[in-house]
Amino acid sequence: MVATQFASARLRLAANSSRSTQQHARRQLAVQCVAAPEQKVTTRVQRNKNMGKLQAGYLFPEIARRRKAHQEANPEAKIISLGIGDTTEPIPPFIADAMQAASQGLGTPEGYSGYGAEQGRGELREAICRRLYEAVGRKPNEVFVSDGSKCDIGRLQL
Repeated sequence: MVATQFASARLRLAANSSRSTQQHARRQLAVQCVAAPEQKVTTRVQRNKNMGKLQAGYLFPEIARRRKAHQEANPEAKIISLGIGDTTEPIPPFIADAMQAASQGLGTPEGYSGYGAEQGRGELREAICRRLYEAVGRKPNEVFVSDGSKCDIGRLQL
């Protein structure tokens, strides 16, 4: 509702402008609706006070800026980047084929499964445990499969 009120006010202003100004207003609109709501939302759940200390900006450009500055100051240094996942190599064909088969299966009534288990699929957790952790005594119920560390760390802050 808030975004709709804000959007309609912006579009009314843009309606009296030239076509290029209207296009510009629409491009800005999505950002302004998200970044500047007109109404404060309240809840009984208390927010982690540290969330208010976070500064604006996206993490990965800052990592890239610092890495570049360090590399320029120390050209002989070897850097192992732990910032963004490795996208320098194509997905191996056997993985791409398995992904294709799994997604096509989801397109059928027999293969559709909805959301998976919140801790990760049992057979995946068992395979991870067998392959990586069995020698150190870990059990599948101690393995957690997530969508990435950035999301998990962010959720810990809430």
